[in-house]
Amino acid sequence: MLDILAPLEPDPIDVLLGEHRTILQVLDEVERESRRLEAAGALREVFWRDLLRFVDEFDAGLHHRKEEALLFPALERAGLASDSGPTAVLRDEHRRIQFWRDRLERAVVGRDRLRVTSSVASFIDLVRNHVLKENQILFPLARRLLGGTEIASLSRAFVPLLARQDIGHWIRHPFALEAST
Repeated sequence: MLDILAPLEPDPIDVLLGEHRTILQVLDEVERESRRLEAAGALREVFWRDLLRFVDEFDAGLHHRKEEALLFPALERAGLASDSGPTAVLRDEHRRIQFWRDRLERAVVGRDRLRVTSSVASFIDLVRNHVLKENQILFPLARRLLGGTEIASLSRAFVPLLARQDIGHWIRHPFALEAST
């Protein structure tokens, strides 16, 4: 007989924190590839295309969607202003992340190694700082402001948006993850 049953739905903040861990792992791999490229390596286009797919499908497509369509509105219903404060700042950062993603894509398409490394450096800095803000400010705030009913509602809404956390699913380049093996 089981004394404790596992929850059927994931804790939404734990889901977002887990996704941040995946995003940071990908950024570590991107940083290694960027250093390799700076050292006069060939532009491994498949790696950068995998990164763009990851940003489009995982980061913007699933992660930001959970935040912007579900978590942020819940926090705003709980009293945060939508036009100022944490959710407004973080929405703006999502737009800036997209800006740097687009610049990176143009550099990859143009096979411009210098623009790839400079664009990805700005992208990495922005995303790491963004994740830090959410982990240290937004998510603890969400745990304080949101009640059990709202958390349960978010949990149910998150289920169809759950994503594979395996970095190898997103960055399939044969040289990816070589430093960690």
